[in-house]
Amino acid sequence: MILVSHFDPFGGQIINASREVAVLLSSVRDDLKIIELPTAFEDSSLLLISELTKETPDLLVMLGQAEGRTHVTPEMVAINWKESSTEDNNGYLARGERISPEGPVAFFTGLPVKKIVETLQSEGLPVSLSLTAGSFVCNCLFFSIMEYIDVNGLDIPAGFVHIPCVPLQAVWKRALPTMDALLSARIISRIIEISIEENNVC
Repeated sequence: MILVSHFDPFGGQIINASREVAVLLSSVRDDLKIIELPTAFEDSSLLLISELTKETPDLLVMLGQAEGRTHVTPEMVAINWKESSTEDNNGYLARGERISPEGPVAFFTGLPVKKIVETLQSEGLPVSLSLTAGSFVCNCLFFSIMEYIDVNGLDIPAGFVHIPCVPLQAVWKRALPTMDALLSARIISRIIEISIEENNVC
């Protein structure tokens, strides 16, 4: 089973691109389990960890929205830091602190991101490598899940991928970079396929 997570809308928006893409993805692949997470620092990781205790997936791909980006961007590193200028959906504002007081400075992704980027760019798809998932909820989830996998010795290839906003979101913010959700879903599907091949999954 391949587990794909996405976030609910946040910051007063009614759309989250990661949700739009996950819904499309589930309509074209029958090997996925989709889970929606709240855009909240602690709650998102707790919910996903709870899911992982019920069933161990063969592959975990976490999706998030990255406003301002023009490409789908697999993330290389999750940092042990949370800081934000925007409140999460619980009204919490992270003012700068470690996610895990005793944890390492960072975790690398478990996905073959360099192979993914190289392959998909050769296919003419708008994909680029990102070295930072920021310090908002996306990074907090990414770090917390990689730490959980590491501490518990789990064999789960896992990583985080950011998706550009979808065109409908530009209605509320002019000149916002967007990508069609169908194209993003196609790219995520290819990321899954490459990750399966590289990790000998399923």
